[in-house]
Amino acid sequence: MKLGIISGPDEQGFQYVRRFGLDTTEFCINVGHDAKQYLTRAEELVGYSKQYGVQVASIGRWGTKRVTAEGFNAEEYEQDLALIGLAAALNCPNFVCGCNAVEGMPFEENAQLAARYFKALTEYAQPRGVSILVYNCDWGNIIFDKRGWDAVLPLVPGLGIKYDTSHCINRDGDYLREMMDYGHLIGHFHIKGTLRVHGENIPDPPAGLDDIPWGAVMAILYTHGYEGALSIEPHSRVWSEGPRGDWGVRFTIDMMRRYLTPEEGGADGGAYMP
Repeated sequence: MKLGIISGPDEQGFQYVRRFGLDTTEFCINVGHDAKQYLTRAEELVGYSKQYGVQVASIGRWGTKRVTAEGFNAEEYEQDLALIGLAAALNCPNFVCGCNAVEGMPFEENAQLAARYFKALTEYAQPRGVSILVYNCDWGNIIFDKRGWDAVLPLVPGLGIKYDTSHCINRDGDYLREMMDYGHLIGHFHIKGTLRVHGENIPDPPAGLDDIPWGAVMAILYTHGYEGALSIEPHSRVWSEGPRGDWGVRFTIDMMRRYLTPEEGGADGGAYMP
């Protein structure tokens, strides 16, 4: 496993990752952003990756309307193909996406349509050395838990999961159970703190200042032989602006390195103690 952090797809983003001494980054080029422009900058981004010694571990696109009652949304499909092309140019192993619900369409039919969409992406991506992962967030996505995974994953060989414990927690789900049952399919993992008090979400604190048992989470990843990136996601404005933001990131880095082996860049001295 390698520890990294989400950053912007520009030189400042690579500098941000290197400032924390991390190995990997992740780009999130979401709905409303023209993905094709980033493909035209592939050579520039490859140069920054080499210059700063930072690997791009994942490129993702959240929140888009990929399918309609008539089939694929051609424009969004082209946007996804552009980002798969960018991932291939950057030697990035993963492209992360979802598939939206179609209004009025039964779940089973919608899942079949999602499977066709993911299959098309997978067949395009695999020869380019890129894996397709479906995110477990429900933003523009109906394939985010057991129901969706069981309906779609068996239909699309090679399709995997990008997992973030916070999404399951905020749906009142059993994230440790999900990780045990589907951990062999996880290809990318987010490190995001989550804190709930009497059922209310508190602005997401840095991982380690939250109530997720990160030792148990890491134990399950080790059980499944996970070797991908652990991508830190600063999420709340409370913790992502000003000096407190940098302090929170460093707190999470220090905590997570206690759970990594020395060979993976972790700290000696045993488990993290809060």
